[in-house]
Amino acid sequence: MEYKVESSLYNFPAWQGGKDTLDTLIEKGDCEKVEDFLETIFLEEDATDGDINDFLWFERDQIAQHLGYADWDEYEYGEDETYKDINGVELAVSDEVHWHDEAGYDEDGSMIVFTIVEERGDGYFNLSYGDEDENPERWAYYTELEIV
Repeated sequence: MEYKVESSLYNFPAWQGGKDTLDTLIEKGDCEKVEDFLETIFLEEDATDGDINDFLWFERDQIAQHLGYADWDEYEYGEDETYKDINGVELAVSDEVHWHDEAGYDEDGSMIVFTIVEERGDGYFNLSYGDEDENPERWAYYTELEIV
């Protein structure tokens, strides 16, 4: 059986990374612009829910470029969101850093490289590394970070 549904992107039942992308688009009020873009992308074929979700999930940079940004990070976080580390080096969301305290070291004593997930305010960052299930997000004061 085949059927077509016409609905707003606001009502699309996205999942996993597609949902993260859609939530950001809704928050920023850009769903209609992206709906028009998706219509041009899938002009020649009927898109399935999986096609739409995969596009939202895996083509974030393309969506951001359509909206006038260099990439998804710039769209989501802005180009001015950088922070100074202990050496005065600017850090941005998605930079890889070392975290200077005991939590920044693996059991064998080697330094762990973290990825900045988001700036929480008051100089704190959420950081992640490795498998998200095994290593949940952690946070650190940004003056304890060193860019790698």
